[in-house]
Amino acid sequence: MGQIASIDGKGARTPGGDPQSGASGDSGASAPPLKSNSIHLTYREESTEFTRINGRQYIDGMKEATWGRPRKRNPDLISTRGMSMNAERNRENVIKRAKTAIRRKTMHNLLDYMITATTRTCITDRDIFGAMVSELQRQIKLRIPEWDAITILEKQERGAWHAHLAVRGWQKLDLIRKIWKNICDEGGGAIHVRPPKGTNKGKHLQWDMVKLAGYLCKYITKAVGEDHIFDKKTYWHTRGIDNPPVVTILVQAGSESYWAGYLVDFIPGRKRHTWEDYNGAIGRVANF
Repeated sequence: MGQIASIDGKGARTPGGDPQSGASGDSGASAPPLKSNSIHLTYREESTEFTRINGRQYIDGMKEATWGRPRKRNPDLISTRGMSMNAERNRENVIKRAKTAIRRKTMHNLLDYMITATTRTCITDRDIFGAMVSELQRQIKLRIPEWDAITILEKQERGAWHAHLAVRGWQKLDLIRKIWKNICDEGGGAIHVRPPKGTNKGKHLQWDMVKLAGYLCKYITKAVGEDHIFDKKTYWHTRGIDNPPVVTILVQAGSESYWAGYLVDFIPGRKRHTWEDYNGAIGRVANF
C-alpha cells in the first residue's frame, strides 16, 4: 500500500491506492493523491486520521485551499428550526457561508461589473421588490440567454429596497433600463452602473473581481443583519452561475495547513491570506 505524505515528510499509510507522484515540501515525500469533485471528509485507519483539503483555482493563477474536519453534533442540543438558543451565532454562520459562496461564484464566473436597480416608489415589502427583480432577470435572459448575475437586496435608509447585481462584461443598459421601467410601471425606476471605489464615474466601471466579491459581501452582512427574515434567501443568481471545480488531496490530520500552503502559489502583487480556527480543525490559505 502507498504512503501518504505527512507534515514531517516521513509518510503515513493511506486508506486506499497509491498516491500520485509529485514534489513536496520535504525531500523523500510524495505529494498526496488527487481526486476531483470531492467533498470534505475525514477518514480514520487504525490510529491515523486523514483529512481532505479542497483546492480551487481561478483566473490569473489565483488559488485557495480549504479544509474542515467534521464535528459531531450533540442530538440533545439540536433545536426546532427557528427556535435555536444560538440565533446570533447561527446568523454569523449564515453570513460566512454566503460570503464564501459569493466570492467563489463571482471569481469563477468572471463577474466584473455591478448594476443597481432602484425604484422611485418606496417599496418596503421585500417579497414584492424581490419578485420585481426576479422578473427583470427573467426578461433579460429571454433576450440575452448568455446573461448571468448574482443578486443581493439591500434596504435603504428610507426603508425602500434596492438590488445590486454583479454581472459579466459591458451591459446593454438601454435594454435593461427599458425592461426595468416597464416592470416598475407608473412608479418609475432606474438602473445605475456603480464604478469601483476611487475611480472617476463614467471613465472606468470595470471591477477587479476580488474587490467586487468583497463589496458584495458587505451587502450580505446588512442583508443578514437586523432585517434578516427567517427562511428567506440571502442572495440568488441565474442558472448560468456555477461553482469552481474542486480538486482534493488526502493528508494526515494535523498537517492540513502545511499541505494547503503547498497547493497555493505566490503571486506578485497579491496578498497571501491564511486562516485557521478550532486548533487547526478548519482553515483556508489563498493567494488573493
